Amino acid sequence: MTIAVYPYQPLKSLAANLWQVEGTLANGLPRNMTVYRLPDGRLLLYSVVAMHAADMEALEKLGRPAIMVMPHDRHQMDAPFYKRRYPDLRVLAPDPGYARKVPVDGDITELGELGIGAYVLPGTTYHEVVLELPVEGAMAGMALCTTELLGNLSRLPGLLGVLLRVIGPPGGGLGVARVVRWREVSDRDRVQAWLMSLAERPELCMVLVGHGSPVTRDASASLRRAAGHL
Repeated sequence: MTIAVYPYQPLKSLAANLWQVEGTLANGLPRNMTVYRLPDGRLLLYSVVAMHAADMEALEKLGRPAIMVMPHDRHQMDAPFYKRRYPDLRVLAPDPGYARKVPVDGDITELGELGIGAYVLPGTTYHEVVLELPVEGAMAGMALCTTELLGNLSRLPGLLGVLLRVIGPPGGGLGVARVVRWREVSDRDRVQAWLMSLAERPELCMVLVGHGSPVTRDASASLRRAAGHL
């Protein structure tokens, strides 16, 4: 099976052990892959984005891809590409019996043994996996890694930008898009409580999203704002 490789930017470092690949879909919607290096040097991949050979080799220079997290029921289009390149890649997801594009090897609770917080986002309907990643270096702390609920798409040009201003987060910036709220949020109070509880975490240093730019400054204030506009 041939998987299309859509436009993307090379790996970008966010912390000493954390990177993102910024790509787009065919319709121009931005999407991100998160790469996290475990303490033993192996790599964890989240919301994977297919890349060309030279960039796959650059990824491998960071460490051996060992774990792929299936982060959302709709964010799995490039998972077969990675599983084919790395047959030993361990695939983790909540509810492993739920059908996905690649076989699932285990539950995300395994990540607790590696010092990573991993759970399904409360109050939602699409098995969205949230990771709390310990990061090193100048940005030391905890990076909140999400996929669909939170987005940060406020400055896209053209018709797509106009559309996102209509169906995106109220007021722009980091937040829950209106279309995501309608489709995914089943219990608004629980989601708001989750956002506010994270905003109170002193170790929170950044918020990563599946669509849009990472928040690397004033992460707590951004989460409070997102909760207030939900």
